[in-house]
Amino acid sequence: MVRDQGRDLGLEGYEIEGRIYIHHIEPITLEDLQLKRLDKLLSGENAISVSFNTHQAIHYGDKNLLFTSKPIERRPNDTCPWR
Repeated sequence: MVRDQGRDLGLEGYEIEGRIYIHHIEPITLEDLQLKRLDKLLSGENAISVSFNTHQAIHYGDKNLLFTSKPIERRPNDTCPWR
């Protein structure tokens, strides 16, 4: 969560309001739990912060839950008002 700075999928501009869900990128299996594969269970490289809607969309395939705004297209000098 610290690495992702409380952002949905770690994306700037998509700060999560409320609960933050941790989604395992590589799914955790029953065998992983039985064999206590803590590296897979607790590794930050196998986890990403997501909002509730994003988590639901990932697991249940409902794209209507995802945010729909398009990323801002950057142009040279677009943050420099005197150019």
